[in-house]
Amino acid sequence: MYHPSSSSLDMVIKVDQTDEEEVSFLAQEKANPNIRLPVHLVYEDDRYYVVRISDLSPNWEALSFDLYQENEEKETVNVDDVTSDSDSETDSTEEIDAHALITTFYSDQRKTKSEEGKEIKNKQEYALLVNDLEKQFVKKKMKNYEKAITVEAKYKRQTQQEMNELQRDVKYQVQEEKADTESKIAMKKDAIQSSDASIQLYKDEQKSLQEKLQKLNEKQQDLVMK
Repeated sequence: MYHPSSSSLDMVIKVDQTDEEEVSFLAQEKANPNIRLPVHLVYEDDRYYVVRISDLSPNWEALSFDLYQENEEKETVNVDDVTSDSDSETDSTEEIDAHALITTFYSDQRKTKSEEGKEIKNKQEYALLVNDLEKQFVKKKMKNYEKAITVEAKYKRQTQQEMNELQRDVKYQVQEEKADTESKIAMKKDAIQSSDASIQLYKDEQKSLQEKLQKLNEKQQDLVMK
C-alpha cells in the first residue's frame, strides 16, 4: 500500500521457510536506482514481515525489493591466499558477510494501491491484518485437504470395485490364470491401504488446522482488546 502523503510504501511478506536465520531488506526505486531507500520493520510474527519503505519520490515509477537471509556465521577467507605468493609470512584474514538472496519483489506505481489522506496503519492494526491473512491461509489449506480426501475416497471406491470384479473372476479361472489375477488383487489391496493412510493423514492435518484456526480466533480477540 502506497501512502503519497508520507512518501512511503508498506508491504506484507510471508516467508515460507523453516530455518531461523535473520532476514534483511534492500529497496530501490526506478527513478533513482543508485539510492538505497530506508526500510523499517514495522511488525514481525511467525514468518510474516510488515516493512515500510520511506523517502520514495513522487514519481518513483517502479520499485525493486530484495529479501535476504542473513546467516549467523560469517565466511572467512585468507586474503594472502589470493593476493600473495604461497611463501608469504603474513597471515591476514577478512570476514565476508554470508547472506543469500531469497527473492525479489517488483511493484509498479501504476498498479500499486494508494491511500491518499488516510493514516498509516499502526503495529496493532498490522497485527490484526496479519492474523486475518493467516486465518485465510489456514481456511484455504483446510479446503484443499477436503478436496484431497474427496479425490482419494473416489479412487479408493474405484479400486475396491476393480478388486471385487477380479475376485469374482478368479473362481472361474484355471490355476495359471488365478496366479496372475491374485497378483493383481494383491496390488489393489495395497492401493486401498495406501488410500486409507492418505485419507487419515489428510484428516489429521485438517484437525491440526482447525486447532490452529481456533488459536488465531483467540489471538484476534486478544488483539482487539488491547
